[in-house]
Amino acid sequence: MVDLAKIRKKAKKSVGAGSPAGTRPAEGPAATPEAPAATPEKKLADFLAGAGKRRFETAPPIAASPNEIELLNFILGAERYAIDIDDIAEIINVRPATRVPNAERGIVGIISLRGSIVTLIDVRSKLKQPPRDPSKETRIIVVRDAGGLIGFEVDRVLRPSKIDQASIKPQPVVSPAEASEGIRGVVRGDGALTIVLDLSKLIV
Repeated sequence: MVDLAKIRKKAKKSVGAGSPAGTRPAEGPAATPEAPAATPEKKLADFLAGAGKRRFETAPPIAASPNEIELLNFILGAERYAIDIDDIAEIINVRPATRVPNAERGIVGIISLRGSIVTLIDVRSKLKQPPRDPSKETRIIVVRDAGGLIGFEVDRVLRPSKIDQASIKPQPVVSPAEASEGIRGVVRGDGALTIVLDLSKLIV
């Protein structure tokens, strides 16, 4: 005679072997304990550790061409002119000039600029431009000279531009009378012809 009660008892013991009493064996893969949540203190420590570090790659600066120069463009009469921006000390509004007795021809007068004397010269006549009364757009361009500061009036100041020196071409002249030692050359671009001046020869 088969004792069913003993068989069930033995089966329960074999199933429960290796497991704590009163517990069922785990089904499926073993559970992985969850990582503890980051505390506010840990978040702050991580932020301070990364503060000041570069997060993005910085693009290398674009090297300027050794032959590139920057010019200040301006209007005088019916022409567009330009000078090397490195020669410019300041651009100011028009102001009355004090005439100097027995001054050389071409000198308009002098003005004071924060305690420094600026000699105003008549560039307009040197460039064969007709006289013109000042307007609200008229400016005085002050440039550095070996003897001090020199200024001259222009009808309107335009934006600076960067060009390659090779783009400056000789001045086109029809007759020798049109040539000027104060003109360095011309630049064609943006549908306009810009006359680049040589200040060292223009303001003598």
